[in-house]
Amino acid sequence: MGLNLATLFSTAAAVYLLGRLITLLLSPLNRFPGPWYAKFTGLPGTIATLSRRQAQYYHRLHETYGPFVRVSPNQIFVSDLEAFKKIHKVGSNFLKSNTYHFFAPAGPGEPPYGLFAMTDKEDHAQRRKLLARGFTTTSLRTDWEDIVRDKIADTIRGLKRDAAAEGGEVDIMKWWMLMTSDTISRLMFGESFDGLKTGEEDPWFGHLKSANTAVFSAMSFPTLYAITKRLPVVGGLWIFHAHEPILDKGRIAVENSKNSSEANTSLFSKVMEQAGEDEKGLSDLEICVEAAAFMVGGTDTTSNTLTYLVWAVLSRDELRESLERELAAVEEPLTDASLEALPILTAVIEETLRLHGAAPTPLPRVVPDGGVELGGRFVPAGAVVATQAWTLHRDPTIFDDPETFDHTRWLPGGPVARSATAKAAFTPFGAGSRGCIGRHLAYMELRFGAAMFFRAFRGAKLAASTTPESMVMANLAVVEPEAKACRVVLPGF
Repeated sequence: MGLNLATLFSTAAAVYLLGRLITLLLSPLNRFPGPWYAKFTGLPGTIATLSRRQAQYYHRLHETYGPFVRVSPNQIFVSDLEAFKKIHKVGSNFLKSNTYHFFAPAGPGEPPYGLFAMTDKEDHAQRRKLLARGFTTTSLRTDWEDIVRDKIADTIRGLKRDAAAEGGEVDIMKWWMLMTSDTISRLMFGESFDGLKTGEEDPWFGHLKSANTAVFSAMSFPTLYAITKRLPVVGGLWIFHAHEPILDKGRIAVENSKNSSEANTSLFSKVMEQAGEDEKGLSDLEICVEAAAFMVGGTDTTSNTLTYLVWAVLSRDELRESLERELAAVEEPLTDASLEALPILTAVIEETLRLHGAAPTPLPRVVPDGGVELGGRFVPAGAVVATQAWTLHRDPTIFDDPETFDHTRWLPGGPVARSATAKAAFTPFGAGSRGCIGRHLAYMELRFGAAMFFRAFRGAKLAASTTPESMVMANLAVVEPEAKACRVVLPGF
């Protein structure tokens, strides 16, 4: 009997492996170029992701194999602009892959899903329609511009305190993080973390880092994660409960949305006030989930982009002086509209987003029923296609000398202004109906942050410890400096 069982299992395994091999050998994706191992595994991509070099790894594959690259048995990476448009256009039937469920605030793969993690097209459209009115430029300028400006004024004061205590040298990455976390917590929860007052990061961010570890562990090894989570004792480890404190914080948004006043009004309370009678509102749990998700998505993304913006400008004295002169000529009080009209500031922001945007990593989508032809080759339904801004933004056929930070390409009459192709390829916030809903808030923070910093600290310099090596772009969830710091020397201290 034992022998028969052993024979049965070995035969079943052999049949399974043979079936897998035949499937791999006959796959339509075999027509796409790529490394030999991609027919059998995507493990090298997983290793690159966990090593914080995801975007660079896939970019090198594009440089080697071209605009269409097979990276795993069921996934193609795409950097062709026309194919990008087909995949991400408004109304596209290329839906987000279930990979996004791992980013659910309730825990990897745990519903309910927030706007970012939703894969159902209709659910997403309804939720986005409800939330989008709170993120329009008009709404942000009416309801939140004063708060954003005040938070950045607090940031400038905090930088001055640190500079006075440290002989002029400060870590701007730390202060931009405190600024964005205080800003987004005020908008989402109706109350701020107050990190700008204390100079300390809220403990919530420690939980967020733990949650990110859980997310990428689950995403990289989903079967192992799912099995381990259900084991006694092991299932009680922190990695399987890291999201609970994040969701707990979101409950503040629920309470303040119900009992809002001028002092603690939040984006959710305003959205619910403006919802039409025929619109489905948000349940308490949905508010909780969305608040937590926006906190995650709206903090280190903008803060890290501001960090790279300051680094890029301070690395170029001529650019710094030009920007300082432009900003010095702007009359008080600064407004988002007046800053948006400044050509050099706008160009610097756009070039920073092109080369150092916080989220340049893959956007996986599932090929719809019937399959699709990409690059003259058929891709079957159910296969995954992914694009990444990192590669599009470094395409030498679209952007001249793409690895060079050159803000002049964005000035009026410059190369980008004359190129519809470059405008279409510029996608730091994603594209189509799944593009980042918070992009206008991010631009507002970038404009006020950069403007108020360079007005307050004319002649600032990079510290000796801030080097090209320390600022190498590591990326897991978002891009950040390898050193996780960017120290500068402020004048007058």
